[in-house]
Amino acid sequence: SLQKTIMNRLIAALALGSAAAFAPAARAPASVVVFGGAGKYEGQIFGFPEKKDLWENWDPNSPRSETNFNPFERNADGNACDCSGYFPGEGKYSDPARPDVDFAAMMAEKTAMAEIEANPKAGDVPGAPGRLN
Repeated sequence: SLQKTIMNRLIAALALGSAAAFAPAARAPASVVVFGGAGKYEGQIFGFPEKKDLWENWDPNSPRSETNFNPFERNADGNACDCSGYFPGEGKYSDPARPDVDFAAMMAEKTAMAEIEANPKAGDVPGAPGRLN
């Protein structure tokens, strides 16, 4: 019957219309986001020798910047910074390329870190302009 056909079409239209409520929304156009800073080792391998080079050139008495920061410093969450001094969650943070490291290299780095920690730079005190905190 004509009435039954119209009713079936109406029910189908209503069912399909309500299904659209569960369909994913159209994607917004992707915006261009520039990641990474202007650090000396941006886009390069960022291992212990590079960190040590940055630390040797770091001046805790000068303002912290993409080229003047302590690469061994950790934020409140315990995270290490990238090669421009940014931490995870900060806008310009980019995950650095890390080298392959074996156990012997890790032990050598541990010894070198103990030496660095035992001999802080002049001016490396809480609140210094070149420190995170």
